[in-house]
Formats: sequence, C-alpha cells, structure tokens
Amino acid sequence: MTYHTILAVYATLADVAPVTSAIAGFAAGKEVHLIGCHGEPSQFVVLSAPIDVPDATTIAALYEQADLRMREVGDAFNKACEAEGLSHEWRPVRSPGGDSAVSALASARSADLVVVRQPDRTANEDMATNIEALLFEGGRPVLFLPSDGKLATPVRRILIAWDGSREAARATHDALPLLKAAEAVEVVVVDPDKLPDIDAPLAGTDIASCLSRHGVHANVTTVSRGDGTTAEAISAQVTASNADLVVMGAYTHQRLREWLFGGVTRAFVESSPVPVLMSR
Repeated sequence: MTYHTILAVYATLADVAPVTSAIAGFAAGKEVHLIGCHGEPSQFVVLSAPIDVPDATTIAALYEQADLRMREVGDAFNKACEAEGLSHEWRPVRSPGGDSAVSALASARSADLVVVRQPDRTANEDMATNIEALLFEGGRPVLFLPSDGKLATPVRRILIAWDGSREAARATHDALPLLKAAEAVEVVVVDPDKLPDIDAPLAGTDIASCLSRHGVHANVTTVSRGDGTTAEAISAQVTASNADLVVMGAYTHQRLREWLFGGVTRAFVESSPVPVLMSR
C-alpha cells in the first residue's frame, strides 16, 4: 500500500517550488503521478454606483490578470516537475469563486493524498484556499506542509495524536503507507480520562495492536495538558520526540459546522513546525 496519485493545491506562485520539491523528495524511487491544481474566478463582478455603467475595461483587465496568474503558476509547475523527473499533469480550473481548494475537490476524490502548504505569516501571507472544503468534502487525507515546505525524506519519526475518535482512526489508517516506512511511531493520548472514546487504563493500546499487525511497532504515551491546551501538549511531545510528521483527525468536537475550524485543528494547520496529515 502506498500513495501513487498525489494532488498538490497551488494557491499562489509561491507554493510551487516548496510544495513540488517536498513531494519530489517524498516520492523518490516510487511510482507517483503528481496532479497540480490552481483555481481562478470564472467571472468578475465590479461594484459601481447606481448610475454608473460597469467598466468593461476594468473587467477585461481582471480576466487578463487571472489568465496571467494561471499561466505563471502552470509554467512554474511544469518546469519544477520536469526538473525533478516527476510524472505530472496540470489542471487549471475556473470556478465562480476562484478558490484553488474548492476547484481541486473533484480531482482530490480521485487521488490518494492531497498536499497543501501553510501560509507564511511572517511574510503576511493569508490562507488563500478553503482548507475546510478540502477536509470536509474532499474525502481524502490532506498533508499540510509548513510554510517553508520542508518534509523530511524519508519520514522517520511519526507522532499520532490519538483520541479514539472516528477522525483519528481515519487519519491513522490513511497514514499507513508512511507509518509502515517509519523507523519510530508514537501514539500520544492527551488526558485519556477526559476522552469519551477512550478506555483510560488501556489508552492507545488497541490502535497500537492494530498497527502491529501491519508491521508497525508503535509506542504509547499518555500526557496531561495541565494548564495549557491540547494543541500545546501535542506540540510539546512533537518537540520531545523530534517527530518529522504528525498524524491527527480533524474537527473532533461535535459543534455546528461553522464553529469547527478551530481548536487543535486550527492550531496545527496554521502554525505547526512539522508537516501534519489530517483526515475527516
């Protein structure tokens, strides 16, 4: 079992080099086909005063800018893939909103893994894609790279954030190709006595036993968040174990959908120092 079809979502030109390089290192020696996707708006609405006529020149200029961005990202993608020797194809998509993640949903459902890059907050980059759509509607695991795009090759040490939930189970099994190739796997449970889906005295042992039947030896660690947050407790363990990758479920709390993009999920998507594989 491995990842043969990888979809990379390129929101901006700045994503191309780090994301493609990370995937090339990750895919080295494997039969991997990389699909690159970038979205641009299919239509523009120009607001004007009631008595004004929409400026056709302005609208035309917006379309030209969108065409230019599409060509620039596509050309950079093709060049990067050719330089890395990757099997690849480019999928530019136009949609009403122009969001690259939403535009990539159809392609995501036919891929083994989706890869996106966290924005660089120090460079005032904003999250330019609808990550919620990828996690909720893509149906595939999403690998979030840090803003610098770094991904250890090979991925030797993996930390699984385990809370017994459906989402955590999905993420763990989606990560099996990586887990089976890793040298060290650690199952971390934060405050097991407070988790409804965990038998506290046996926290993490069931999933560790399941993984062992796949040839994955996993150690189980239980920690307390103390006065901090669950995200901080997991981050501290990432540092302590020198993990190359975190595997975790997304949106584990039962709340209204518009409230879900927060807590542990938001903390790791926006600021994790290591790549994070998430599933929903």
